[in-house]
Amino acid sequence: MSNSTEEEKILRKIIREALTKSDKSEIERIARKQSQKALDQKISAAIEKELGRSFFGTKGKISKHVDDAITSRFKNAQKDRDFDDAVIKVCRRVLKALHDMHYKRSNLVDQMPIPKN
Repeated sequence: MSNSTEEEKILRKIIREALTKSDKSEIERIARKQSQKALDQKISAAIEKELGRSFFGTKGKISKHVDDAITSRFKNAQKDRDFDDAVIKVCRRVLKALHDMHYKRSNLVDQMPIPKN
């Protein structure tokens, strides 16, 4: 037993001596890069879990909270005058933008590809 531990000590000493300062910094850089990659994967998985995997799939906590907040806001829209005004403002802006795009920028319409079928 003592023979194997002595051999192990000798090997460890050789390995330590063989590593230069640049080797150690390279190992440290590689380890840091690998740990960052693992951390990024864990963070991405956690975010994906909280948001939900897809639009049609199961909802995460954040998606569910947002959906619930929007639904409750629309349900209470009759009581909330500010919400009603905000929806009207947004609708007017969208209609004005569509009007501007189609009538004031005729070059966009002229350049649109039209299928011949």
